[in-house]
Amino acid sequence: MKGYDFYIFDMDNTIVDSRKGYEEAFKAGFKEFDIPYEPALYNEYVRSPLEYIFSRYYPNSPCKYRDFVSIVLTTYERSYLNEVRLFPDAERCLNRLSNEGKIMGVVSNSYTSQIREILSRLGVLERFSSLVGYERVALPKPDPEPVLLCMSEMGAGSDRSVMIGDSVNDIAAGRSAGLFTVLINRNCEDMSCDECDLFVSSLDEV
Repeated sequence: MKGYDFYIFDMDNTIVDSRKGYEEAFKAGFKEFDIPYEPALYNEYVRSPLEYIFSRYYPNSPCKYRDFVSIVLTTYERSYLNEVRLFPDAERCLNRLSNEGKIMGVVSNSYTSQIREILSRLGVLERFSSLVGYERVALPKPDPEPVLLCMSEMGAGSDRSVMIGDSVNDIAAGRSAGLFTVLINRNCEDMSCDECDLFVSSLDEV
Protein backbone atom coordinates (compact mmCIF):
# COMPACT_ATOMS: atom_id res chain seq x y z
CA MET A 1 0.00 0.00 0.00
CA LYS A 2 1.54 3.27 -1.11
CA GLY A 3 1.17 6.61 0.57
CA TYR A 4 0.98 5.35 4.16
CA ASP A 5 3.75 5.50 6.73
CA PHE A 6 1.97 4.42 9.94
CA TYR A 7 0.26 1.08 10.49
CA ILE A 8 -1.85 0.23 13.53
CA PHE A 9 -2.75 -3.42 14.05
CA ASP A 10 -5.23 -5.20 16.24
CA MET A 11 -3.45 -8.17 17.82
CA ASP A 12 -5.56 -11.29 18.33
CA ASN A 13 -6.69 -12.98 15.12
CA THR A 14 -5.08 -10.18 13.10
CA ILE A 15 -1.35 -10.72 13.56
CA VAL A 16 -1.42 -13.36 16.31
CA ASP A 17 -3.03 -16.81 16.18
CA SER A 18 -4.18 -17.14 19.76
CA ARG A 19 -7.34 -19.22 19.61
CA LYS A 20 -6.19 -22.39 21.36
CA GLY A 21 -4.72 -20.63 24.38
CA TYR A 22 -7.58 -18.15 24.68
CA GLU A 23 -10.16 -20.92 24.62
CA GLU A 24 -8.44 -22.66 27.54
CA ALA A 25 -8.40 -19.42 29.54
CA PHE A 26 -12.04 -18.56 28.86
CA LYS A 27 -13.24 -22.09 29.62
CA ALA A 28 -11.48 -22.06 33.00
CA GLY A 29 -13.03 -18.75 34.03
CA PHE A 30 -16.47 -19.65 32.72
CA LYS A 31 -16.46 -23.03 34.46
CA GLU A 32 -15.57 -21.51 37.84
CA PHE A 33 -18.63 -19.25 37.69
CA ASP A 34 -20.98 -21.73 35.98
CA ILE A 35 -21.12 -19.60 32.86
CA PRO A 36 -21.85 -21.68 29.75
CA TYR A 37 -18.99 -21.56 27.24
CA GLU A 38 -20.33 -21.44 23.71
CA PRO A 39 -17.70 -22.14 21.02
CA ALA A 40 -19.81 -20.36 18.41
CA LEU A 41 -19.35 -17.13 20.40
CA TYR A 42 -15.56 -17.36 20.54
CA ASN A 43 -15.01 -14.35 18.27
CA GLU A 44 -17.28 -12.25 20.47
CA TYR A 45 -15.40 -13.36 23.60
CA VAL A 46 -11.96 -12.57 22.23
CA ARG A 47 -12.98 -9.19 20.83
CA SER A 48 -14.63 -8.00 24.04
CA PRO A 49 -13.01 -6.73 27.26
CA LEU A 50 -13.29 -9.22 30.14
CA GLU A 51 -15.32 -6.66 32.06
CA TYR A 52 -17.97 -6.63 29.35
CA ILE A 53 -18.13 -10.43 29.14
CA PHE A 54 -18.47 -10.90 32.90
CA SER A 55 -21.03 -8.12 33.36
CA ARG A 56 -23.40 -9.92 31.01
CA TYR A 57 -23.68 -12.79 33.50
CA TYR A 58 -22.80 -11.14 36.83
CA PRO A 59 -23.87 -7.49 36.71
CA ASN A 60 -22.92 -5.30 39.67
CA SER A 61 -20.50 -7.87 41.11
CA PRO A 62 -17.08 -6.17 41.14
CA CYS A 63 -15.60 -8.57 43.73
CA LYS A 64 -16.54 -11.63 41.70
CA TYR A 65 -15.27 -9.90 38.58
CA ARG A 66 -11.79 -9.62 40.11
CA ASP A 67 -11.83 -13.36 40.85
CA PHE A 68 -12.96 -14.08 37.30
CA VAL A 69 -10.14 -12.00 35.84
CA SER A 70 -7.61 -13.69 38.11
CA ILE A 71 -8.63 -17.16 36.92
CA VAL A 72 -8.69 -16.19 33.25
CA LEU A 73 -5.31 -14.44 33.41
CA THR A 74 -3.65 -17.24 35.39
CA THR A 75 -4.82 -19.83 32.88
CA TYR A 76 -3.92 -17.46 30.07
CA GLU A 77 -0.36 -17.10 31.32
CA ARG A 78 0.00 -20.86 31.69
CA SER A 79 -1.54 -21.99 28.39
CA TYR A 80 -2.04 -19.05 26.05
CA LEU A 81 1.54 -17.82 26.05
CA ASN A 82 2.77 -21.32 25.18
CA GLU A 83 0.33 -21.67 22.29
CA VAL A 84 0.41 -18.26 20.63
CA ARG A 85 1.92 -17.93 17.17
CA LEU A 86 2.32 -15.27 14.51
CA PHE A 87 0.26 -15.93 11.43
CA PRO A 88 2.73 -16.62 8.57
CA ASP A 89 1.29 -13.79 6.47
CA ALA A 90 1.55 -11.46 9.47
CA GLU A 91 5.22 -12.28 9.88
CA ARG A 92 5.83 -11.53 6.21
CA CYS A 93 3.85 -8.30 6.44
CA LEU A 94 5.67 -7.06 9.56
CA ASN A 95 9.04 -7.89 7.99
CA ARG A 96 8.16 -6.04 4.80
CA LEU A 97 6.80 -2.94 6.51
CA SER A 98 9.77 -2.84 8.88
CA ASN A 99 12.22 -3.10 5.99
CA GLU A 100 10.38 -0.24 4.27
CA GLY A 101 10.84 1.93 7.34
CA LYS A 102 7.16 2.06 8.27
CA ILE A 103 6.17 2.85 11.86
CA MET A 104 3.84 0.36 13.54
CA GLY A 105 1.68 0.15 16.63
CA VAL A 106 -0.79 -2.22 18.29
CA VAL A 107 -4.22 -1.35 19.68
CA SER A 108 -5.92 -4.22 21.48
CA ASN A 109 -8.61 -4.90 24.07
CA SER A 110 -6.06 -7.08 25.87
CA TYR A 111 -4.01 -5.62 28.71
CA THR A 112 -0.81 -3.87 27.67
CA SER A 113 1.35 -6.20 29.78
CA GLN A 114 -0.09 -9.18 27.89
CA ILE A 115 0.49 -7.53 24.53
CA ARG A 116 4.10 -6.80 25.45
CA GLU A 117 4.73 -10.33 26.75
CA ILE A 118 3.28 -11.96 23.64
CA LEU A 119 5.10 -9.79 21.13
CA SER A 120 8.33 -10.23 23.08
CA ARG A 121 8.01 -14.01 23.04
CA LEU A 122 7.34 -13.89 19.31
CA GLY A 123 10.43 -11.78 18.72
CA VAL A 124 8.64 -8.79 17.18
CA LEU A 125 8.21 -6.42 20.13
CA GLU A 126 10.88 -4.04 18.85
CA ARG A 127 8.93 -3.58 15.62
CA PHE A 128 6.23 -1.56 17.40
CA SER A 129 6.54 2.04 18.55
CA SER A 130 3.31 2.05 20.57
CA LEU A 131 1.27 -0.53 22.46
CA VAL A 132 -2.18 0.53 23.62
CA GLY A 133 -4.06 -1.97 25.77
CA TYR A 134 -7.48 -1.92 27.37
CA GLU A 135 -6.43 -0.33 30.66
CA ARG A 136 -4.66 2.64 29.06
CA VAL A 137 -7.83 4.37 27.92
CA ALA A 138 -11.21 5.27 29.36
CA LEU A 139 -13.07 4.04 26.28
CA PRO A 140 -11.79 0.98 24.36
CA LYS A 141 -12.59 0.12 20.74
CA PRO A 142 -14.94 0.84 18.98
CA ASP A 143 -14.28 4.28 20.45
CA PRO A 144 -11.38 6.01 18.64
CA GLU A 145 -9.58 6.92 21.88
CA PRO A 146 -7.03 4.04 21.83
CA VAL A 147 -6.31 4.61 18.14
CA LEU A 148 -5.76 8.33 18.72
CA LEU A 149 -3.43 7.56 21.64
CA CYS A 150 -1.44 5.16 19.50
CA MET A 151 -1.19 7.74 16.72
CA SER A 152 0.01 10.36 19.18
CA GLU A 153 2.74 8.07 20.50
CA MET A 154 3.86 7.21 16.97
CA GLY A 155 3.76 10.83 15.80
CA ALA A 156 1.26 9.86 13.11
CA GLY A 157 -1.12 11.93 11.05
CA SER A 158 -4.49 10.43 10.11
CA ASP A 159 -3.93 11.00 6.39
CA ARG A 160 -0.86 8.77 6.42
CA SER A 161 -2.15 6.05 8.77
CA VAL A 162 -3.86 2.67 8.40
CA MET A 163 -5.92 0.68 10.91
CA ILE A 164 -5.94 -3.09 10.35
CA GLY A 165 -8.16 -5.49 12.27
CA ASP A 166 -10.51 -8.44 12.10
CA SER A 167 -13.65 -6.92 13.62
CA VAL A 168 -16.14 -4.15 13.02
CA ASN A 169 -14.92 -2.57 16.28
CA ASP A 170 -11.45 -2.15 14.76
CA ILE A 171 -12.93 -0.58 11.66
CA ALA A 172 -15.23 1.73 13.61
CA ALA A 173 -12.37 2.94 15.81
CA GLY A 174 -10.12 3.52 12.82
CA ARG A 175 -12.75 5.35 10.78
CA SER A 176 -13.69 7.59 13.69
CA ALA A 177 -10.01 8.52 14.03
CA GLY A 178 -9.87 9.36 10.33
CA LEU A 179 -7.69 6.44 9.21
CA PHE A 180 -7.75 4.24 6.12
CA THR A 181 -9.22 0.97 7.37
CA VAL A 182 -8.49 -2.64 6.42
CA LEU A 183 -10.70 -5.54 7.55
CA ILE A 184 -9.11 -9.00 7.47
CA ASN A 185 -11.37 -12.06 7.40
CA ARG A 186 -9.33 -15.05 8.53
CA ASN A 187 -12.12 -17.44 9.43
CA CYS A 188 -14.37 -17.16 6.38
CA GLU A 189 -16.95 -15.41 8.55
CA ASP A 190 -20.03 -13.83 7.04
CA MET A 191 -18.64 -10.31 7.39
CA SER A 192 -19.72 -7.08 5.78
CA CYS A 193 -17.19 -4.53 4.57
CA ASP A 194 -19.61 -1.66 4.05
CA GLU A 195 -17.63 0.58 6.40
CA CYS A 196 -14.04 -0.48 5.65
CA ASP A 197 -11.83 0.85 2.87
CA LEU A 198 -10.25 -2.49 2.01
CA PHE A 199 -11.34 -6.09 2.63
CA VAL A 200 -8.65 -8.80 2.60
CA SER A 201 -8.17 -12.45 3.51
CA SER A 202 -4.41 -12.18 4.06
CA LEU A 203 -1.99 -9.51 5.24
CA ASP A 204 0.00 -10.22 2.09
CA GLU A 205 -2.62 -8.02 0.43
CA VAL A 206 -1.78 -5.00 2.60
